[in-house]
Amino acid sequence: MKKILILLAFLFVLTGCELLDFIDDSEPAEGREFVTIERVVDGDTVIVHLEDGTRERVRLLLIDTPESVKPNTEVQPFGEEASDFAKELMPEGETVELERGNPDRDDYDRMLAYIWVDDENVNQRLVEEGYARVAFVYEPNTKYLDELEEAQEEAKENGENIWSISGYAESRFTEY
Repeated sequence: MKKILILLAFLFVLTGCELLDFIDDSEPAEGREFVTIERVVDGDTVIVHLEDGTRERVRLLLIDTPESVKPNTEVQPFGEEASDFAKELMPEGETVELERGNPDRDDYDRMLAYIWVDDENVNQRLVEEGYARVAFVYEPNTKYLDELEEAQEEAKENGENIWSISGYAESRFTEY
């Protein structure tokens, strides 16, 4: 009987810990909202579903990746790799956190945002790995600009991906 009570107490503690983890994860960080990834379009564009069911095309703020799916445009070096890396970071069906820009729309009516996975800024990860460059910097949407520029300098110094082709990233991926 004593062994059963100890076992039940142990299970209760384990279950309680899991419940506490669930409670901690049930709310997004301040200024963010939960969204579900429908699909990654390319390295810097993703389609998500908001909690209210609305479907949105999201352009990741402050970054630019080489083209991989733009109509009438050849696939640019590292375009497919950038897209594949974005898909690894944001798999279809995954719930992630989205932090809207201000303003939160661009001229093409795409939502402008940062996406967070496990409290990690996806925009920044793309820059760190050399799949994106810092671009389209417009006030007041510059909240994480310093972090992104620092990540870009490191990727550039290390010759990561887009930075491995001299002048390529600076040319907006058009000269290669």
